Amino acid sequence: MAYLLESAMRDTASPFEFDGPVPLDCMVDRRSEAETIRVWTREGMLMALVAPRRYGKTSLIRKIASEGEDVGLMVVTADLFGVASLFDLVLRLERAWARYTPVDLRPTVNNILGSAQAGVSISGAGFALTMADRPTSDPEAALYALLELPAQLARRRSGRILIVLDEFQSVAGVPGAQALIWENAWQQREAVSSLFAGGGPGMLLFSPDDKTSFSGQVRTLRLDRLPTSELQNVIKDRFTERNRDVSGIVGELVAVCEGHPQRTMLLAHLLWQEVPAGERGTTDDLEAAIAVALRQGDAEFRATMSGLTAGQRKVLRAVAEYGTPMAARALRALGLPKTTAQKAAPHLVAAGLIEDTDQGWRVIDPLLARWIRTNYGTRA
Repeated sequence: MAYLLESAMRDTASPFEFDGPVPLDCMVDRRSEAETIRVWTREGMLMALVAPRRYGKTSLIRKIASEGEDVGLMVVTADLFGVASLFDLVLRLERAWARYTPVDLRPTVNNILGSAQAGVSISGAGFALTMADRPTSDPEAALYALLELPAQLARRRSGRILIVLDEFQSVAGVPGAQALIWENAWQQREAVSSLFAGGGPGMLLFSPDDKTSFSGQVRTLRLDRLPTSELQNVIKDRFTERNRDVSGIVGELVAVCEGHPQRTMLLAHLLWQEVPAGERGTTDDLEAAIAVALRQGDAEFRATMSGLTAGQRKVLRAVAEYGTPMAARALRALGLPKTTAQKAAPHLVAAGLIEDTDQGWRVIDPLLARWIRTNYGTRA
């Protein structure tokens, strides 16, 4: 009976992970990207991992961290999304060390931090408790202690340390922080590698304080969309393994999502819900899955549009429908002055909503583009 229940669950549970970082055994491709970062890490490079949201940056970082354990690489990852102040930055870094420091190194790390007398600790509340007891405590001293920690720890252990600062572009809003982080990373590169991950063009081009150029000192890896052939094979195989056949529509599914990692897995998951075991998927099943995806994304897409100026909304619509913000038909149909389009397009690029590729302009999220065309299309 237990075997039958397990078999039934295996046949009905979707094999497609789309909500958050994917398990290591579910990653599609990214082998060359992982190897590139491993090589650069061994060489002591300062690295930038740049990609739009939902392209798998966090999943790739987790893969590198997991595999690093086998070769003595210690990886500490800090999520800096929306970091608001030096105090907030200290808390993010402190929590990262509390989470990723191996058990055998925790006493050593706490001794190093304790010797700095900056109120930082990876045990208990740490700097938050310090600020509660002594509100005038200097967060800059605590930040220095945390930024110098990797080099001090490297002198007491064998093996390289990799510091990953995810959503690093958020640090630009904290005066002085970006330059300070950069300076420490540069000085420690003999024993410590640093990976700056984020989603915006120009993430490492300058410090907001002194305009110091970073671009010539950092090796940049840009995550691209996933290859069509591999996506098709993975999706088809996962359906086949569970007695479902989508060979006739998998090509169309992948084409709809244009190689976008998360959107492809989401649509495959929704298609899974439309195709019963033992059945062959049809175009109607795929259309039903697309309709569900657009309904589920409606609130998110409306919020995205609402956060834009009128000119930016028109440019986004022009790219979604006409493939360029400068098409004469788009300018006429949307009442979009050419000068407005020229000013608005860079803002949408910086926001990670559109991109200008070798194949032309496109909306980064293919479901957002389809939602725009479905609800607000101006072409016959």
